[in-house]
Amino acid sequence: MFSMRTSKPGAGNKFYIRKANGGYSTCIQGKPTDKDCNVLANCVGYACGRFNEIIGSMKYPSLNCNAENFIERAKSLGLEVVSYPVMGGIMVMQKGATLSGNDGAGHVYVVEDIYSDGSIYTSES
Repeated sequence: MFSMRTSKPGAGNKFYIRKANGGYSTCIQGKPTDKDCNVLANCVGYACGRFNEIIGSMKYPSLNCNAENFIERAKSLGLEVVSYPVMGGIMVMQKGATLSGNDGAGHVYVVEDIYSDGSIYTSES
């Protein structure tokens, strides 16, 4: 079981810092850049960091693609993909046609809690 995230990751949390800057992440640097956690201004940087933080190690650094490619990337890494929210799972929002870079990249976020009425609490960047 993990602790639900309700606030920004703290300064120096290596799950949200690029490898080039001493962290674990292979994601792009977010813009605007957060000096303490430099992948945060990008939804994929956050979701990749949070998912691996929940696991406890950077087991899946390759979750570093555009949001619209997240499902295919997850499957290629052997992760289970389902059509309903899962605690600690990454949800993907499509923008336009899936896998069409011409109409937007979509969005990803992490499920932190699922309430009895079916609504969810998420964390994202």
